[in-house]
Amino acid sequence: MENTAAAKKGRPRSEKSRSAILNATNKLLLQTSVQELSIEAIAKKAKVGKTTIYRWWPNKTAVVMDALAHQPGMQTPLPTASSHREAIKMQLDKLIRLLDSKNGQTIAQLFSEAQASDTSLKIFKDNLLEPLMDAIAYSIEEGQKNGEFRQDIEKEIAVDMLCGPIFFRLMAHPEDLNDEFHDTYANKALRVLEA
Repeated sequence: MENTAAAKKGRPRSEKSRSAILNATNKLLLQTSVQELSIEAIAKKAKVGKTTIYRWWPNKTAVVMDALAHQPGMQTPLPTASSHREAIKMQLDKLIRLLDSKNGQTIAQLFSEAQASDTSLKIFKDNLLEPLMDAIAYSIEEGQKNGEFRQDIEKEIAVDMLCGPIFFRLMAHPEDLNDEFHDTYANKALRVLEA
C-alpha cells in the first residue's frame, strides 16, 4: 500500500492536459503565426500553467511540432507500395499535400524560426525531416539493390534532388504548390533515379 502511495507522489503526466495543450496549439495556429504564438497563449487557451508545458516540451517549436503530428490524419500510414518507385512517389505526394495546406505555412515558419536555435532545429529535423528522408533513402537503397534504380547516384544526393524543389517552392513560391505540381512532380522527379 505504501509503495502505491509513493508511486502517486508528484505530478503524473496528464493525457487530458497534454491533449488540451496540443488542441489549443492547433487552434491558435489557425489565427496566428508561429512567430507570434507564445507559450503563455497556449497555456491560457489550454487552461494549464506554463510549467506544465515546459515539463513535457523544451520550447515552443517542440509543442508546435507535436501538435502538427497529432492532427487527424497525420499519423495515417501510407498504403503498401508495389515497388520502391511507387513508395517514393507516395512519400512525395504526401509531402506536397502536407505543405500545400495551412500546415505548410506553419512548417515554413517553424523552419525559419529553427534557424536561430540548435535545439529547435534538432526538433524540426527529428520530427519532420528525418522520418521523411529516412523513408525515401530506404526506398532508394532497396530500389538500387533490386535494379529498379540506377547504381551511380548517391542516396543522400538523390533524396535532396527529390525533396529540395518541394521545400524551395514552400519557402519561395508557396502558390506554386498547386494541383498541377502535385499531379506531375513525383513522376518527373523520379526520372533521376530510373535505371
